[in-house]
Amino acid sequence: MLKTGFYWRLVATGGDMQMSFLTRTGLDVPYVTLRPAWTAGAQPQARTKASSRLRTSASPLGGFVLALVRWLQDYLLYACCALPLAAIPSLSQAHPHVWINYSIVAQTEGTQLVAMQQTWTFSKGFPFSLVGDFSGMPSSGPLNANYTATFKAQAFSSLKSSDYFSHVFVDGKPSVVGEARNFSVCIEQGHVVYRFLLPLLKPVDFKRERVTLGVWDDTFFVDFEGATQPVVTFGMGSSSKCKAAAFEDHDHPIFGGTVFPQASKLSC
Repeated sequence: MLKTGFYWRLVATGGDMQMSFLTRTGLDVPYVTLRPAWTAGAQPQARTKASSRLRTSASPLGGFVLALVRWLQDYLLYACCALPLAAIPSLSQAHPHVWINYSIVAQTEGTQLVAMQQTWTFSKGFPFSLVGDFSGMPSSGPLNANYTATFKAQAFSSLKSSDYFSHVFVDGKPSVVGEARNFSVCIEQGHVVYRFLLPLLKPVDFKRERVTLGVWDDTFFVDFEGATQPVVTFGMGSSSKCKAAAFEDHDHPIFGGTVFPQASKLSC
């Protein structure tokens, strides 16, 4: 068995090799069976074993994540150099390439949710070279306006097309979010940290309606985990009676139907 640094498990079984995705919590999700090209008379091929719900189309993450995917794919191919490129046609869609811990502060007016102040903390090893020249970047603290603008242009603005992976449901129906505001980047204990305000286009009353929210990617590109408990808190001015109850959202499974994302139900 060979385990790479990117949560893949490879197990040789006869002439084939079983590849599965390892989550941080130890969940081992079978993905493909790889048949090496050097097998006599065999053609390189991969047989998908994931759920039919697995989205194999490109996720709308923009140029940054696509570049990041290619970088990680090259690393994985180097680590597993015995595997021919033709035998791995779907690596870029098969497992998370980015790990983020997040937290949300719900901004309210009375019992209406109007915006979400979000904090994203990336795992260490952020490939700055894919974003721009960061040779003069400070080792800690907030980034200056130039660096922040580079991050926003190369590694954030494109997430608008996927609603910044933010999901708000009102009585089971999705609610539309607007464009992120007040974007900032800092380095904290070696981690890249995003902070931004995400407004709702139409405020929702969580006292009168069933409102749930969470942050997740439907595909295998990004793995979001709650940074704190509770993941969702309320901003200043909110009633002390308002609560956010975390739960597993079984209505919106992700990672090809293998994982239930964490969501929070608001009440007041």
